[in-house]
Amino acid sequence: MNNQQNDRLEESELFRLGGKKSNFVILPAEIKYKHIKVDDFDKPVAAISYNGFTYSLFRTSFDWNEVEKITNRLSAAYVITSIKKGWAIWVFEY
Repeated sequence: MNNQQNDRLEESELFRLGGKKSNFVILPAEIKYKHIKVDDFDKPVAAISYNGFTYSLFRTSFDWNEVEKITNRLSAAYVITSIKKGWAIWVFEY
């Protein structure tokens, strides 16, 4: 296996490992909305299922530049979806 092959990971592997090459948006048809219990919160939080994994709602924004700034600081895997008022950032739970 050459070095070039080692540098290229499938998108699913990038999510699993918490890394990223660039931001991209998941289409609503590819996700299932639900609520989950998170240890630090009393009430269930909004969540999505995507590609067999669960992500909780982290933040929403109407400004794509802000979304990029936020996601650049995240160390956990995440996905971005479009919503009526901009974008939603969801962080990996399990």
